[in-house]
Amino acid sequence: MTRLGKGLEALISSVPESTDVSTGITTIKTDQIKPNRYQPRKLFNSEKLQELANSLKENGIIQPIIVTTKDKGEYELIAGERRLEASKLAGFSEIPVIIRSVSPKEQLQFAIIENVQREDLTAIEEATAYQQLNEEFKLTHAQISEIVGKDRATITNFIRLLKLSDNVQQMILNDQISSGHARAILQVNEELRDEFSQLILKNKLSVRKAEEEAKRIKETGSVAHSKKKKEVTEKPELKDYEKDLKKKFNSKVKISDNNYKGKISFYYSSKDELDKLLEKLVK
Repeated sequence: MTRLGKGLEALISSVPESTDVSTGITTIKTDQIKPNRYQPRKLFNSEKLQELANSLKENGIIQPIIVTTKDKGEYELIAGERRLEASKLAGFSEIPVIIRSVSPKEQLQFAIIENVQREDLTAIEEATAYQQLNEEFKLTHAQISEIVGKDRATITNFIRLLKLSDNVQQMILNDQISSGHARAILQVNEELRDEFSQLILKNKLSVRKAEEEAKRIKETGSVAHSKKKKEVTEKPELKDYEKDLKKKFNSKVKISDNNYKGKISFYYSSKDELDKLLEKLVK
């Protein structure tokens, strides 16, 4: 396996900075370039893309994109999708490219590296790319970590995000919640995750608070907070009445009160005590 952790330099380091044919740098029409089928990024910030297009209009395209040859007269992008799309926005019909021959696995690896190094991917896009390397190209989490320069546990945690429902994944894609929130959501039972994600969103919980809530939900089995019991203020005069009733009926008496709503309880421990109590009460 080729080590790609150093990034895109692995594709272009051997190419002299020259316009000679031998360098592999040439110019082709933008409409001849197909998107990278393995591009992990699905969302593009239109405002930032327009900013890049404006910069290209002003300064030109300094760094060529990298493509691989497909069918006759067609190429597939390896790296540089933002530059390609911005070039089209800027009105360029042609763009400088470096042509390289790579395998499908390398296409995905370089696309991941480019985006991860620039922090362009959402957590779900990054997780999907890692899963594709794992499932389609049979790379272990350790091998993927070596490629992208992240530790193995990080790769595993990213891939776990794909166990979340489509609704929660879309919230991450839309930057409504972070990957830290998502890891907290994964801690609770599957049937409670969507409800928990809505609680996080509604209350704008921090990651730390979400983790605390996840612990509570695991303990209680419920996302909703239980209603707190109203504080009951004891009334001293009722205690005095309890004592008076106890003397009068020769029985234990308990007055339960909540804002003057409640009950008076008489206690007995035998039939004889019950008979005597009832006799006094009905007189």
